[in-house]
Amino acid sequence: MILIVDDNEDLRGLLEIALKEVGFRVETAVDGVDAYNHLSSEDCRCMLLDINMPRINGIELLMLMQSEGLKVPTILMAGHGDYAEDEVLAIENVKAFLPKPFSIQDLVDAIQKHARIF
Repeated sequence: MILIVDDNEDLRGLLEIALKEVGFRVETAVDGVDAYNHLSSEDCRCMLLDINMPRINGIELLMLMQSEGLKVPTILMAGHGDYAEDEVLAIENVKAFLPKPFSIQDLVDAIQKHARIF
């Protein structure tokens, strides 16, 4: 399962539709709290994570995951210029950084490259 975590309902819905069309099983979460609940109970191969969200943001979620030993390959998404790519790629479990806007093909390529294969 691919977990999409973004507080923007329109983007979250668009990504869900696009990834389902190429054959991925997808779940969605509206923020870090919702995502954490999915991660502790679901078989997640890859997480697409927005950084700027309410309640628990993407960076806080990654730190929480790290402290609890949750290891999920993560592709971070953020507005262009919000974060330095080299800084976020240094965080444990972060495999790729996609500045918004990005193409669906770039996203699919990143998922195929970094998702856990069971």
